[in-house]
Amino acid sequence: MGTTNTLWMSACIGVSLFTLTFLLSYLHLTYRINANLLKWAFLPTVGYGIALGFNSFIQSVSCGSVNISQIAMGCLPIPIAIIIFLLLSLMSFVRNPVEKALPLVMRENYGGIFAIAFYMFWAGMFGESLASGFAQSCPNR
Repeated sequence: MGTTNTLWMSACIGVSLFTLTFLLSYLHLTYRINANLLKWAFLPTVGYGIALGFNSFIQSVSCGSVNISQIAMGCLPIPIAIIIFLLLSLMSFVRNPVEKALPLVMRENYGGIFAIAFYMFWAGMFGESLASGFAQSCPNR
């Protein structure tokens, strides 16, 4: 089950985090909700929860049983990667290459949002690629 499952699960988590980042930014722009606090608490929690679900399912299908403590420890790279990438996205020189790739009309309003969402996608991809090894190794019986 290896590489293909890892790629699809990583992509699903990455797209979920990308979409949630845009949703939180929309709430901030439209309803003036303070999305910065939500971003720092919500994204790592949701990323961790999605990874727990995916990895539990994969271990159940692969092994016939689930060791939730093994999966819970194995999914820790996801919130850690999200927090690290959020910290990196605070620096303008990290966001600039992504922002500059956007058309000028989009760059003014959505450049920073798109840059953070881009890095959240890669945080999900990176974190899940590390976590999936734990899910695909069968627990001792």
